[in-house]
Amino acid sequence: MYKEKVFIVLKEKAILDIEDYIYVKDIGKVYCLEEQIKLSVENIEIYNSPSIETWDLIDPTHVAEKIMGSVSNIDLSFHGASDILLEIKSREKENKIIEFLKVIFVSATLFFGAGLGIMYFHEDVNMINAMEKLYFSFTGINVENPLIMSIPYCIGIGLGAITFSSRIKSSSKRRRMEPDPMDIELYLYNTDMEDYIMNELSKKKTGS
Repeated sequence: MYKEKVFIVLKEKAILDIEDYIYVKDIGKVYCLEEQIKLSVENIEIYNSPSIETWDLIDPTHVAEKIMGSVSNIDLSFHGASDILLEIKSREKENKIIEFLKVIFVSATLFFGAGLGIMYFHEDVNMINAMEKLYFSFTGINVENPLIMSIPYCIGIGLGAITFSSRIKSSSKRRRMEPDPMDIELYLYNTDMEDYIMNELSKKKTGS
Protein backbone atom coordinates (compact mmCIF):
# COMPACT_ATOMS: atom_id res chain seq x y z
CA MET A 1 0.00 0.00 0.00
CA TYR A 2 1.39 3.36 -1.04
CA LYS A 3 2.16 5.84 1.72
CA GLU A 4 2.62 9.55 1.18
CA LYS A 5 6.17 10.63 2.03
CA VAL A 6 6.44 13.45 4.56
CA PHE A 7 9.79 15.06 5.36
CA ILE A 8 10.24 17.32 8.38
CA VAL A 9 13.37 19.42 8.87
CA LEU A 10 13.47 20.19 12.58
CA LYS A 11 14.73 23.45 14.06
CA GLU A 12 17.22 23.48 16.93
CA LYS A 13 15.20 25.89 19.07
CA ALA A 14 11.72 27.35 19.44
CA ILE A 15 10.44 30.16 21.67
CA LEU A 16 6.89 30.27 23.03
CA ASP A 17 4.86 32.13 25.59
CA ILE A 18 3.70 30.61 28.88
CA GLU A 19 0.39 28.70 28.66
CA ASP A 20 0.75 28.59 24.88
CA TYR A 21 0.57 25.87 22.25
CA ILE A 22 3.21 24.82 19.78
CA TYR A 23 2.51 23.10 16.48
CA VAL A 24 4.63 21.12 14.05
CA LYS A 25 5.04 24.17 11.81
CA ASP A 26 6.59 26.03 14.77
CA ILE A 27 9.43 23.55 15.23
CA GLY A 28 10.23 22.58 11.65
CA LYS A 29 9.63 22.83 7.95
CA VAL A 30 7.26 20.24 6.46
CA TYR A 31 7.74 18.94 2.90
CA CYS A 32 5.12 16.83 1.16
CA LEU A 33 3.78 16.56 -2.39
CA GLU A 34 0.18 16.33 -1.16
CA GLU A 35 -0.76 19.83 -0.01
CA GLN A 36 -3.66 18.70 2.17
CA ILE A 37 -1.49 16.26 4.11
CA LYS A 38 1.20 18.93 4.46
CA LEU A 39 -1.28 21.37 6.00
CA SER A 40 -2.68 18.69 8.31
CA VAL A 41 0.78 17.79 9.61
CA GLU A 42 1.80 21.43 10.07
CA ASN A 43 -1.21 22.18 12.28
CA ILE A 44 -0.87 19.24 14.68
CA GLU A 45 -0.47 20.40 18.27
CA ILE A 46 2.53 18.76 19.90
CA TYR A 47 3.16 20.74 23.07
CA ASN A 48 1.32 22.81 25.66
CA SER A 49 3.61 25.09 27.67
CA PRO A 50 3.31 25.36 31.49
CA SER A 51 2.29 28.49 33.36
CA ILE A 52 5.86 29.30 34.46
CA GLU A 53 8.99 30.36 32.60
CA THR A 54 11.26 27.38 31.99
CA TRP A 55 13.19 25.33 29.42
CA ASP A 56 12.10 22.04 27.92
CA LEU A 57 13.19 19.52 25.33
CA ILE A 58 11.21 17.77 22.58
CA ASP A 59 12.63 14.77 20.76
CA PRO A 60 11.54 13.53 17.30
CA THR A 61 9.93 10.45 18.85
CA HIS A 62 7.39 12.61 20.67
CA VAL A 63 6.69 14.56 17.46
CA ALA A 64 6.27 11.34 15.48
CA GLU A 65 3.79 9.95 18.03
CA LYS A 66 1.64 13.08 17.79
CA ILE A 67 1.71 13.08 13.98
CA MET A 68 1.05 9.36 13.53
CA GLY A 69 -1.84 9.60 15.96
CA SER A 70 -3.48 12.30 13.86
CA VAL A 71 -2.56 11.51 10.25
CA SER A 72 -2.55 7.97 8.85
CA ASN A 73 -1.00 6.38 5.78
CA ILE A 74 2.16 8.50 5.68
CA ASP A 75 5.87 7.67 5.56
CA LEU A 76 7.46 10.06 8.07
CA SER A 77 11.10 11.10 7.92
CA PHE A 78 12.96 13.58 10.16
CA HIS A 79 15.98 15.67 9.27
CA GLY A 80 17.85 18.52 10.93
CA ALA A 81 18.19 18.80 14.71
CA SER A 82 18.07 15.65 16.85
CA ASP A 83 16.28 17.51 19.67
CA ILE A 84 14.35 20.77 19.85
CA LEU A 85 15.08 23.13 22.72
CA LEU A 86 12.04 25.06 23.94
CA GLU A 87 12.45 28.41 25.66
CA ILE A 88 9.24 29.22 27.52
CA LYS A 89 9.00 32.80 28.70
CA SER A 90 6.40 35.47 29.30
CA ARG A 91 6.25 38.48 27.05
CA GLU A 92 8.04 41.41 28.61
CA LYS A 93 6.25 44.73 28.65
CA GLU A 94 8.37 47.29 26.87
CA ASN A 95 9.33 50.27 29.00
CA LYS A 96 11.25 52.80 26.94
CA ILE A 97 12.51 54.69 29.98
CA ILE A 98 13.97 51.57 31.60
CA GLU A 99 15.48 50.44 28.29
CA PHE A 100 17.05 53.88 27.83
CA LEU A 101 18.50 53.79 31.36
CA LYS A 102 19.91 50.32 30.74
CA VAL A 103 21.64 51.54 27.57
CA ILE A 104 23.09 54.53 29.43
CA PHE A 105 24.31 52.37 32.33
CA VAL A 106 25.94 49.75 30.10
CA SER A 107 27.51 52.40 27.86
CA ALA A 108 28.93 54.29 30.86
CA THR A 109 30.28 51.08 32.40
CA LEU A 110 31.99 50.05 29.17
CA PHE A 111 33.33 53.55 28.54
CA PHE A 112 34.85 54.14 31.97
CA GLY A 113 35.96 50.53 32.32
CA ALA A 114 37.81 50.59 29.00
CA GLY A 115 39.25 54.04 29.80
CA LEU A 116 40.60 52.93 33.17
CA GLY A 117 42.03 49.76 31.63
CA ILE A 118 43.94 51.79 29.02
CA MET A 119 45.13 54.29 31.66
CA TYR A 120 46.38 51.52 33.97
CA PHE A 121 48.23 49.87 31.09
CA HIS A 122 49.93 53.10 30.02
CA GLU A 123 50.89 53.89 33.61
CA ASP A 124 52.30 50.41 34.08
CA VAL A 125 54.52 50.61 30.98
CA ASN A 126 55.40 54.30 31.58
CA MET A 127 54.04 55.42 28.20
CA ILE A 128 54.85 59.12 28.83
CA ASN A 129 58.53 58.31 29.17
CA ALA A 130 58.36 56.20 26.00
CA MET A 131 56.78 59.10 24.08
CA GLU A 132 59.48 61.48 25.34
CA LYS A 133 62.22 59.12 24.16
CA LEU A 134 60.55 58.69 20.77
CA TYR A 135 60.25 62.47 20.36
CA PHE A 136 63.92 62.89 21.29
CA SER A 137 64.88 60.18 18.77
CA PHE A 138 63.10 62.05 15.95
CA THR A 139 63.94 65.66 16.87
CA GLY A 140 66.93 65.55 19.24
CA ILE A 141 65.01 67.80 21.67
CA ASN A 142 64.02 66.81 25.22
CA VAL A 143 60.36 67.74 25.85
CA GLU A 144 58.13 66.60 28.73
CA ASN A 145 54.92 64.89 27.51
CA PRO A 146 55.15 65.94 23.83
CA LEU A 147 51.56 66.47 22.74
CA ILE A 148 52.51 66.18 19.07
CA MET A 149 53.14 62.49 19.82
CA SER A 150 50.47 61.88 22.47
CA ILE A 151 47.46 63.35 20.66
CA PRO A 152 47.81 61.32 17.41
CA TYR A 153 48.48 58.24 19.53
CA CYS A 154 45.23 58.76 21.49
CA ILE A 155 43.27 59.33 18.29
CA GLY A 156 44.79 56.17 16.85
CA ILE A 157 43.67 54.12 19.88
CA GLY A 158 40.10 55.35 19.47
CA LEU A 159 40.00 54.68 15.73
CA GLY A 160 41.58 51.27 16.23
CA ALA A 161 39.00 50.28 18.84
CA ILE A 162 36.12 51.40 16.62
CA THR A 163 37.56 49.56 13.62
CA PHE A 164 38.11 46.37 15.59
CA SER A 165 34.74 46.27 17.37
CA SER A 166 32.43 47.28 14.51
CA ARG A 167 31.98 46.87 10.79
CA ILE A 168 33.23 49.72 8.64
CA LYS A 169 30.99 50.84 5.78
CA SER A 170 32.05 49.06 2.65
CA SER A 171 30.81 48.65 -0.89
CA SER A 172 31.15 44.88 -0.38
CA LYS A 173 27.95 43.27 0.90
CA ARG A 174 30.00 40.35 2.23
CA ARG A 175 32.09 42.69 4.39
CA ARG A 176 29.00 44.42 5.76
CA MET A 177 27.55 41.04 6.75
CA GLU A 178 30.60 40.02 8.76
CA PRO A 179 29.99 40.05 12.54
CA ASP A 180 32.10 42.12 14.89
CA PRO A 181 33.95 40.52 17.86
CA MET A 182 31.11 41.30 20.29
CA ASP A 183 28.57 39.56 18.03
CA ILE A 184 30.79 36.48 17.91
CA GLU A 185 31.27 36.41 21.68
CA LEU A 186 27.52 36.72 22.30
CA TYR A 187 26.81 33.99 19.75
CA LEU A 188 29.35 31.64 21.36
CA TYR A 189 27.94 32.38 24.82
CA ASN A 190 24.35 31.68 23.73
CA THR A 191 25.40 28.51 21.89
CA ASP A 192 27.33 27.17 24.90
CA MET A 193 24.48 28.04 27.26
CA GLU A 194 21.85 26.30 25.11
CA ASP A 195 24.08 23.23 24.65
CA TYR A 196 24.48 23.01 28.42
CA ILE A 197 20.74 23.34 29.03
CA MET A 198 19.97 20.68 26.40
CA ASN A 199 22.50 18.34 27.96
CA GLU A 200 21.00 18.80 31.45
CA LEU A 201 17.42 18.34 30.21
CA SER A 202 18.47 15.23 28.28
CA LYS A 203 20.03 13.78 31.43
CA LYS A 204 16.82 14.39 33.41
CA LYS A 205 14.64 12.78 30.75
CA THR A 206 16.82 9.70 30.47
CA GLY A 207 17.38 9.54 34.22
CA SER A 208 21.17 9.44 33.88
